[in-house]
Amino acid sequence: MTTETGLPCIAAWHFRGAAIYAVIAMIWGIWMGIIGDHSLFPAHAHLAVVGWVSISIYGLFLARFPVQGQSRLAVIQGVIAHLGLVIFVPGIALAIMPLPLGVPLAVIGSLLLALSALLFAVLVWQATARR
Repeated sequence: MTTETGLPCIAAWHFRGAAIYAVIAMIWGIWMGIIGDHSLFPAHAHLAVVGWVSISIYGLFLARFPVQGQSRLAVIQGVIAHLGLVIFVPGIALAIMPLPLGVPLAVIGSLLLALSALLFAVLVWQATARR
């Protein structure tokens, strides 16, 4: 199943998510500069790198390898990646503040992101294995 652009659905979902994460990260960075408080920089940086860069790479890969992009594994990997990000970044911010749920959320989010990276590695191996 593909979108109207011909991209596998999960690739388009990654691109859309990455664009949203990029906009949020940029606005957040500008806001920190305006108010002169960069204490939440680590959370902002992770949103930019994981949310914008990593998620974009997932989308690019799945668009290039549409068989993997239409697999159940790609959907599972994508859900885990986006879920991990939206748990991890607030967790980092809350941990910096410091608020009680920050560290547990950051740990859970980081474990989900690590799992999504492992699943992505499986997708890469499947797509690039010599047959």
